[in-house]
Amino acid sequence: MTSRNSFWVSSIENHKRRIWVWIVAALGNLMAYVGVLSVYLSRIRTRNADGVYKTGEEFRDAMYQATKDALGFQTHLGTVLVILAVIIGVQGFSYLYDRKKVDMYHSVPVNKNKRFVIIYVNGLIIYLVTALTSILIAVIAAASQGAVNGEVLAVTGVGFVWNLLFFLVVYHTAVLAVMLTGNCLITLAAVAVLMLYEVIVYTLAGNMKYSFFKTVSGFYVTQSPKLSVFSDYSEKSWRLKQLTDVNAMVRGVLPYYGKWFILALVILAAAWLCYRKRPSEAAGRALAFTRIEPFLKIIIVVPAGLWIGMLVRDETYGNTMLTVAGMAVSGVIACAVMEIIFDFDLRSLHKHLISSGVAIAGIIMVFLVFEYDLTGYDKYLPSADELDSVAVSVDYYGSFWDEDFTYVSSADFSREHMFLKDVEPVLSLAEVAQQKDSEDMDDARNVNVLYRLKSGRQVGRCFYVDFSDPASGEQMNSIIRTKEFKDGTYQIMTDQASYDKAAKITYSNGAVNVVLPASDAQKLRDAYLKDMEQYDFTLAAEERPCGQITFSFPNWMEDSLNVYSCFENTITYLQSQEAYYPIQLNAEDIADITVTNYHHELEENDSIMPAGEAAGVETGSDFPVDNTVTKTFLAQEEFEQIVGVIYPEFMSSGWNDDRELDNNYDIYITFKKDTAYPYDRSNYGVYYKFYTDKVPEFVKEATAPGAGD
Repeated sequence: MTSRNSFWVSSIENHKRRIWVWIVAALGNLMAYVGVLSVYLSRIRTRNADGVYKTGEEFRDAMYQATKDALGFQTHLGTVLVILAVIIGVQGFSYLYDRKKVDMYHSVPVNKNKRFVIIYVNGLIIYLVTALTSILIAVIAAASQGAVNGEVLAVTGVGFVWNLLFFLVVYHTAVLAVMLTGNCLITLAAVAVLMLYEVIVYTLAGNMKYSFFKTVSGFYVTQSPKLSVFSDYSEKSWRLKQLTDVNAMVRGVLPYYGKWFILALVILAAAWLCYRKRPSEAAGRALAFTRIEPFLKIIIVVPAGLWIGMLVRDETYGNTMLTVAGMAVSGVIACAVMEIIFDFDLRSLHKHLISSGVAIAGIIMVFLVFEYDLTGYDKYLPSADELDSVAVSVDYYGSFWDEDFTYVSSADFSREHMFLKDVEPVLSLAEVAQQKDSEDMDDARNVNVLYRLKSGRQVGRCFYVDFSDPASGEQMNSIIRTKEFKDGTYQIMTDQASYDKAAKITYSNGAVNVVLPASDAQKLRDAYLKDMEQYDFTLAAEERPCGQITFSFPNWMEDSLNVYSCFENTITYLQSQEAYYPIQLNAEDIADITVTNYHHELEENDSIMPAGEAAGVETGSDFPVDNTVTKTFLAQEEFEQIVGVIYPEFMSSGWNDDRELDNNYDIYITFKKDTAYPYDRSNYGVYYKFYTDKVPEFVKEATAPGAGD
């Protein structure tokens, strides 16, 4: 009983000394929950007053979503949690910074272990009480405005556990930093090192990979920190906000719950062990345990020297000698600074020369590994026998979604749906890329590859393929003709259920936008799938689409599909709906055509002389003038020559735009108001591009430098 009373008395006494921490925690949580909720709900009410929401149900759903966003997964809440965790952790054990306070605390008849527990638990109570109170106030405020339902409460609960575990990891890290140091400023620096070191190392390694290796790719396989809660919290929070299903949300957070809980326990155990071993005379010193100084210096100096060296490399355009010199000099300086910090004495900059030498050697060794690819990163090419399957992405970035119509990246979709078993064409292209630089290719295009090895390992790489090379084209045909490739590139190939929920279907040839019956989604899908059997690299590279079908789904998801002139089944369906129109416009429907010539060919002379003078025009000024020339054409015979050599700007095929279209010109076409041609009346006109080398001579003359209207 006496021991229990002593615990509570000591706990209450500790809380009295932490009143200002209570105030800071209360204000921080009120701002993070109640304040943010008020702003979010106010926005929704303002938008409702402006008539954004057409029905009461839309308004209520928006209010529910705003409450979930405010009380569930706020990405900016992480900043508040970090500040509170550091303040609570550091302030609670700040007596360890002063030898007199340490002696005083040790003279009090309270067990050393019990003191740790009291301070630690009190810090946790401060956060829990202020956070839960703020959430309760916020829920009551939201409920009073009709912005709370069962789903809101569920998301709030899941988000609270998410934020609590994040807080615990940071809190325990702050406590560990106190135990390792003897000075407040050094403690804060230690917190930053412990929390951000892995992120910094991964970022540095990634930057060096992209600087030195040509096959590095983060498309399929992303190298990210494994233990950093900062990385997890920032990357995952915004994704969790996008989920509309609470069960999916719970499935998404459970792995992180377990990971963070274990990490928090490990860090707390390390803090406890350091507290038990920490000598009293450590108060006031930079580090409580001097034996770790050489090790700490090495692990900090190596990435610091590499980082400075990479900055030098960027500024000197890859000069190897200056890069090495920058790394070595910055490493020496960093070693000296670390020694001065350890002893708070300028005379200590020459201490621990052996560890300094190890640090400098480590910097140079890491640089050499990247500079000369000593690990064989770019030379890596698995054998066919090692591979289970591969996934390939060829300059294609479409819209993808899951069963809840939540956005899915093209990399994730491809990884989940593409399993190419015939790996030889991919390996052949990769082998050619190793032997030939992209600068030596006439039409180099980037290809991302995921190698799935039979061992279970997954390796991501990228390489360039010469799209103009017939041999490469045959290999690309072998890849793109396969059902496996199409299944992992186009959602329509494997997803039948979504197309039953299509809200709208439109067909466009660039100028016409015809609405098709949404009830025909499956019929149109079936026709399109039959035509996709003939889709291959040759078709995509040599023929431009003659139209585009767009399926609109819930959650603003869209699937835009190219239609080619050989897609007979699709075109037959469109014709049955009187929706098919040729890609080439009729001159009789056009009111005027405005052509803008940007004269990009003159830009290289702009740094030498005024742009107008570069084109042979006297400018009378020392300043460059605009090269752009615009001309509006009104004659029927001019229209007839133009419409045969233009293509809709928005309808990109993705593979042959650079070869086929002339980006030097913009063409704006205005239709006659009384024409029967069903152009999109919501637009005054449409934009087109000239085919490369197809610009009519009269257009070139009318838009020549200095011509104008």
